[in-house]
Amino acid sequence: MVKLSSEAKKIIRGKNFAHIATLMPDGSPQVKPVWVDNAGEFVLVNTSEGRMKYRNVKRVPELHYR
Repeated sequence: MVKLSSEAKKIIRGKNFAHIATLMPDGSPQVKPVWVDNAGEFVLVNTSEGRMKYRNVKRVPELHYR
């Protein structure tokens, strides 16, 4: 895990978009813009449970940072 710098936290707390790339079941990429925020040292990504990016991330749990 990479520790967020004070500057990175400041940028993330602003009204910013990020892009998240996940892998579809066939291995092809899916890239979507998302709202981001932070909680301490963690970057929070806004998504709904029914969205494809959520399902893609849940399918590959070893990629999660906790």
